[in-house]
Amino acid sequence: MKEAGAALSVLLLSGALVAGAQDAAGPSIWSGVFTAAQAKRGNDAYQASCSGCHGSDLRATDAEAVDLTGPAIRAKWNGKTLEDRFETIRDTMPLGNANTLGDKTYMDILAFILQFNDFPPGNQELVPQTAKVIVFVPRP
Repeated sequence: MKEAGAALSVLLLSGALVAGAQDAAGPSIWSGVFTAAQAKRGNDAYQASCSGCHGSDLRATDAEAVDLTGPAIRAKWNGKTLEDRFETIRDTMPLGNANTLGDKTYMDILAFILQFNDFPPGNQELVPQTAKVIVFVPRP
């Protein structure tokens, strides 16, 4: 039992050190980089403009579309900045009508995708300036 407690202590300390290092480097995707209200607006915009191909549950319903949740998102988004993801979405979606929703709406949609994938909301809205330094890092 003591060994399990010691192992848990080491894991907790390791997590605290990693979290501290991320805070020193800037905002972490796990520190709440969007608001719940922004994700709600993003859900509304996503359902209206994206769900026809990417599915209302972010699982593609069109053979040409990709899932925006689960292993697919981890494989495509891991290590990319949120700015990279924002630019890809804005510059390619909706298919045939790229860059027609406005930057704020695309940021809202990105916030919704993050919240749907269990990233926590915070107190500040996601904006292009902060998206430049936030890297997508899924939970191990």
